[in-house]
Amino acid sequence: MEENYDISDEAKLELHKAKCYFQFLGREEEFFNDFLHQLRVTLQMPYGFQVRYRDIRIVKFEQFEYSIHYNIYNDRIVILKVLNQRQNY
Repeated sequence: MEENYDISDEAKLELHKAKCYFQFLGREEEFFNDFLHQLRVTLQMPYGFQVRYRDIRIVKFEQFEYSIHYNIYNDRIVILKVLNQRQNY
């Protein structure tokens, strides 16, 4: 996979929390496969997703209720957040 993306510290933290949670449930590999699949799709067509707010695009996971929130700077994808869609703020 081409390394044409960056992941923010906040997104790394969210991925770590999800890893711990799904590791507890025995579904860590499924979660990361879903994440990597959506990342590949995003890298193949970064402009293929609608701008939702403040120039941020959202890609939803297929199996899990998570989404990748990203922006594009100088033709490079910047993953800002990986959010649980059922999370209360």
